[in-house]
Amino acid sequence: MAKIPRFKTLEAASKFWDTHDFEDYVEDTEPVTVKVKIARRAKTLTVPLDGMVFRRIQAVAAKRGVPAETIVSSWLRERVKKESSAR
Repeated sequence: MAKIPRFKTLEAASKFWDTHDFEDYVEDTEPVTVKVKIARRAKTLTVPLDGMVFRRIQAVAAKRGVPAETIVSSWLRERVKKESSAR
């Protein structure tokens, strides 16, 4: 069974793994549990819309080739910026 060497630097580890197959060293590993917690960068807001308004938003989005959510998000950012600077 091949032993994974101890590396002093990431560069040394990188060079080693560039020329060695991990499959030859599997028996020198042990299972670990990893928990990943990723904070959401965006929040979701559900807004009821009149059917006509929704269709118009979809039409604008289609014309620009982007999802309707992208258009609405952009418009809201612009409006919030305008309202914030008006104070």
